[in-house]
Formats: sequence, structure tokens, C-alpha cells
Amino acid sequence: MDCGGIGDQMTAARGSLVVCAVLHVVGMVHDVAAQSIRGRASDVSTGGPIAYAEVALLDRDELPVVAVLSDSGGRFVLEAPGGGEYYVAMQRIGYMTVRSPLIAVTEGATYDLELEAAPEAVPLQGLDVFAGMQTTVNWLRRELGNHPNAMKGFRLLRGARLEEAKATSKDNTGMLRRLYIPVSHARRVCVLALFDACGQLYVNGRWIPNEHIDRIDMESISMVVTVREGGARVYLFTSDFDWKRHWNPPDRQ
Repeated sequence: MDCGGIGDQMTAARGSLVVCAVLHVVGMVHDVAAQSIRGRASDVSTGGPIAYAEVALLDRDELPVVAVLSDSGGRFVLEAPGGGEYYVAMQRIGYMTVRSPLIAVTEGATYDLELEAAPEAVPLQGLDVFAGMQTTVNWLRRELGNHPNAMKGFRLLRGARLEEAKATSKDNTGMLRRLYIPVSHARRVCVLALFDACGQLYVNGRWIPNEHIDRIDMESISMVVTVREGGARVYLFTSDFDWKRHWNPPDRQ
């Protein structure tokens, strides 16, 4: 895969996850009101925009500080809370994960960046012995009211990537942050916050309060799904969740 381009370039491998990032530092202008990173997410092969991608500002420990969605033209603006060193990460289903090199942000400055991501095939192998991908998609489509791939902010995380996040975290809060899913424990527990609104949390399709997030056995979690369209939501699924039974309950057979 060719990720060549002007500017800094980083390529890394984590388990089965290949990360390729191209970062164009277009320029810097001063703005006394705030410090921000603005830019555009684009397809490295076509140059076209990547719409509704999740773009996150990460601190030096790769923990999310703030996250936004790119617009229909792939544009985004991240407001940094202060000067310091940050990464910018971009994720969208159907594309490789992109993470920029460490960026030194000066207070009162605005940075223009371009993030390019290569397409990535979505694996279609079965999730477990109970269900294949089609059963899972059918369940999500019924639950979400639309085909998940057509929804803004949809991400499905499982396999090696999820296991790595679990192995390097002490609780579910840490696991989600490692997956670039914001979780705040400030004034209240808040998952997938966007524009000061908290997302809703579900375990095996059932809603639970955000503050119960770390009561769930982290080792039992086998899949994480996020969606922002129609309200931000985080779905956690455990390894014993019976997809077929919930898709075809007895009274519907």
C-alpha cells in the first residue's frame, strides 16, 4: 500500500491492525481566541472526502481529549484545551485507522492538517459459533432502524483490536478510551460525549446508566459498536449473547 505524500509519514503495526497515516502540515495562523486543529479527511486513493469519520484529539498517552465527526466534505475542527503535544486520530468503517505524528500545539494558534486514509475491506467472518456477520447486521439494522454501514459514526470493534485494548486497560473506561471512544468521569460519567451531550450505553441490547460502565466484566466483552446518528450510543456485547435467539425470538418464529 502506497501512503506517500508531502509532510510527515508514520506506519505501524499492532497485532493484526495496520495503521498508516499521512499528515500534511499546510500552515499555521495565529488566533488569540483558542488553539485548534482543522483539516480534511480524504481517501488516499481517490482524493475524495471521507464523510462522517470520527476524528479525535489524543494526549501523549493516546487517550481521547475531544472527538468530532467530519462533515459531508470530510472537514473537521478540533479545539485543544490548551497548548501541548497531541495526536490526531481518524477512524471510519471501511478505512484504515489513521493517527498523526505527535503535534506540538502552541496556545492561540490554528493548525491546518490533511489526513489521508486507505480503504480497508470489512471482514465478513462469523463473530462466534452462534452467528455469522449477516445475523449480526440484521440485528443491528432492526435495533438502529437502518443498515449500520449507512449510519453516521458507525463503528464495529472486535477481534485482535478489541483484545489489545482490553489487555492494556484496567477497566471498561480505559478499554473504550484505547478504542478512541471518549469516556468522561468529571461532573458525571459520560460516554461518547459530543457537543456536551452524553451518549447512551447498552449491554447486550439493554440500556444501562452510564455510571454502571465499569460494573461489567471487561473480559466477557466480545464486541463494541458505536453510532452517532439519531443520538450517540455505545453497545457492548458479551461472548454469551445469543444473536440468533434475539433476532428470532420464540414468539416471532
